[in-house]
Amino acid sequence: MVKREILNNQGSLMFVKVELKKDFHGDVDQHVEEQISYIEAGSVEFEVGGVKRLLSKGDIQYIPSNVEHRVKVLEDCIILDVFTPLRKDLVK
Repeated sequence: MVKREILNNQGSLMFVKVELKKDFHGDVDQHVEEQISYIEAGSVEFEVGGVKRLLSKGDIQYIPSNVEHRVKVLEDCIILDVFTPLRKDLVK
């Protein structure tokens, strides 16, 4: 399960809260926007550009523009994502 909430999308920045359940495996994603993901709760495995990292509460992952990435959730988590510029595909 994926639950997204856009907390702010003003100027050239977007701030998104994402809730993911244990055992969620994200598809490979790639977008022009730069991204920083802060793990607010839980733990995940991020794969960015073929490099895997285990992240838990308080850790941060930077994802450069146009780099393939995916996430595997090890325990229920909350991730705070910042994108620049805005991800128009997430704005309704």
